[in-house]
Amino acid sequence: MADRAEQAQKISNNIKNLREIKGWNQSRLASEAHISGAALSKIEKGEGRVPTIVVLRKLASALNVQLHEITGEEPAESSDVDEQTLAFYRRWDVLDDLSEADQARLKDMAERLKEINPKDE
Repeated sequence: MADRAEQAQKISNNIKNLREIKGWNQSRLASEAHISGAALSKIEKGEGRVPTIVVLRKLASALNVQLHEITGEEPAESSDVDEQTLAFYRRWDVLDDLSEADQARLKDMAERLKEINPKDE
């Protein structure tokens, strides 16, 4: 496995290439992914920090690509659940702004809702 600096640089290069293929500037991608322009700029500079999975999923959703296309890892088998997850992260970007305690409350509420209304398998 690559070290964090190599991984960050690979992610940086992939995001920049995917963005350029779409003909977007950084501002457009940041807007589409619901992240700040400053955050995207840092990511694209590849300064050794690997973005969080939430940010990576937002970018993948905005670019309409699979997560592995950004990370450079081997593709996992895709499912409808993966696509729903990407759509969820893009739609509910406000969750990143919540405190950890509030995120935990929401997760607890979601778990209770699953118990009340189980999905048909």
